[in-house]
Amino acid sequence: METSPYEESGSKDTLQSKLDRATLVLQNINAYFLLIDKDFIVCDTNYYSLNKLPAPETGVMKRVGDLLYCRNAAEAGECGMHQQCKLCGIRAAIGRAFQKKESFKKVNASMNLLNEEEDKVIPCDVSVSGAYVVIEGEEHMVLTVYDVTELQNVQRLLNIERKNSISAERLKSTFIANISHEVRTPLNAIVGFSGLIATASDEEEKKLYMDIISENNERLLRLINDIFDLSQIEAGTLSFEYSEFDANDLLRELEGMFQVKLFNNPSVDLICEASLQPIIMYSEHQRIIQVMANLIHNAIKFTKSGEIRFGCYMKETDTVHFYVSDTGIGIPEEEQQEIFTSFKKLDREVPGTGLGLTLSQTIIRSLGGKAGLESEVNKGSTFWFEVPLNMK
Repeated sequence: METSPYEESGSKDTLQSKLDRATLVLQNINAYFLLIDKDFIVCDTNYYSLNKLPAPETGVMKRVGDLLYCRNAAEAGECGMHQQCKLCGIRAAIGRAFQKKESFKKVNASMNLLNEEEDKVIPCDVSVSGAYVVIEGEEHMVLTVYDVTELQNVQRLLNIERKNSISAERLKSTFIANISHEVRTPLNAIVGFSGLIATASDEEEKKLYMDIISENNERLLRLINDIFDLSQIEAGTLSFEYSEFDANDLLRELEGMFQVKLFNNPSVDLICEASLQPIIMYSEHQRIIQVMANLIHNAIKFTKSGEIRFGCYMKETDTVHFYVSDTGIGIPEEEQQEIFTSFKKLDREVPGTGLGLTLSQTIIRSLGGKAGLESEVNKGSTFWFEVPLNMK
């Protein structure tokens, strides 16, 4: 029995109607989908229609990080070229899925994405699933990316903070709104790479994952310790245990701690400038270690090459002057007055809560001392503090 032209036309209209409905759904669904190949090149996506942006010209290829304005991709000039790309849990999950020809579900990651104008970094937590598919004999992956954070709330708080109109209480609100992101960042890395290490067969790959887990364990512990100290400060119960020690021994202890951290970064020299004479103090050894460690951690974050010097010397007869000096990016003069403000975190593209300097200043004041800094943009910074030689 032949199909009438009317029936055939009706069939085509129905098919076209279904295609139109499917397109409409993809253009308005509250999630990104990306069809990518093994080279991470995006072959199809609803990203442009969802954001009401013009699609790239024919022949222009973008990889996943390029499309999503990944900070590392923007810095390196191309997705996958930054040295931090190898630490990306999502990238590792996609690579493994292609290798094993399988799909994956709900890989969580904390990311820093550039906005459309590429002038602002927005912290973002995403959940990514990938479906392995073969299209016309070529391997592809369909990625579904869900935004699982309240980005608009965070952005609103950041905008208010940048206008310098937030009171101390509002700064606490900013801190609370962002602390969960800072906790999830190392925690997601620990969970994600723990899962990958269980199935890794290559020893070098296992070691890489173990190093990443170890680094994030330390970061998470440091964050939790800062939060615990913060709660003690708020309650007025921050404890101090005084003892006698040589400040030079304290410096050498710090040198041993941080030489290991800089072992894989030969472009930065760590220089300990101990005094030629003993400096016998009666003070809080562990709290001074904590302050110096905070300052050295900050110096490492913002120094890509050059040197970090730290040491101490006697100032007059009853005061010890400690310092940490780097050749990093420096701090603009207008921001230097705010650097020790409670919960203040400068708008930098690095992880952190802004707690370190707040805690450090509180400790120094409790020891009867004072703190300060000298800095010049693109030349470096020197953070210093002075405490009494003898707290008896």
